[in-house]
Amino acid sequence: MTTVRRADLSCVVQAGGMSSRMGRDKARMLFCGEPLIERVLCRLAQVAGELVVTTSRPCELAYLEELMFDGLRPRVVMDVDGPAGAMRGIASSLAAARLPLVAIVACDMPFVSPELVGALADRVEAEALDVCVPREDRGIEPLCAVWRRDACAPASQELLACDRQRIRCLIDRVQAGYMDEPQIVKAAGSTLCFENVNTPEEFSAAELLA
Repeated sequence: MTTVRRADLSCVVQAGGMSSRMGRDKARMLFCGEPLIERVLCRLAQVAGELVVTTSRPCELAYLEELMFDGLRPRVVMDVDGPAGAMRGIASSLAAARLPLVAIVACDMPFVSPELVGALADRVEAEALDVCVPREDRGIEPLCAVWRRDACAPASQELLACDRQRIRCLIDRVQAGYMDEPQIVKAAGSTLCFENVNTPEEFSAAELLA
């Protein structure tokens, strides 16, 4: 599949974690010679109408606002207040986005597929969904999903206020659809797009696949 830039799609990269298993900030680690987060932004820029980075350390990533990725300059936004956890990341991403559809992606996915993101956004629009989530045999991939901002942002804030951290709680609250493995492979070519790097060993193994 080819990618088409969508004027209605914000692509938000989450870089708010502590990278405790990596032992250092993985967002800025060099992956095949470039900072990992820049690689992810470059791939998402092919389909995005807007690029955003959410983080608990905006000063460390502020330099990204001086860079261009396929004609787009990302905004770096501070995470919203609230308990640390998955729902804070989702709520922060939905609050930071300015466009109707929001792809939320973890910063440690070096093979994220713009083709898949575009296909997920197409499904949200075509089926009037609030979120479309990739689903493999091993489970769902909510940090590579496309969300409808107007429906999901208020719900995420409510769940965050109640300290309900499971992303599944948000998915169950809104109108959700799923893209299963055969459809994922058709769009992205493989499921490698979901590989993330949490440890130095995973990081090195992923570089060998690049």
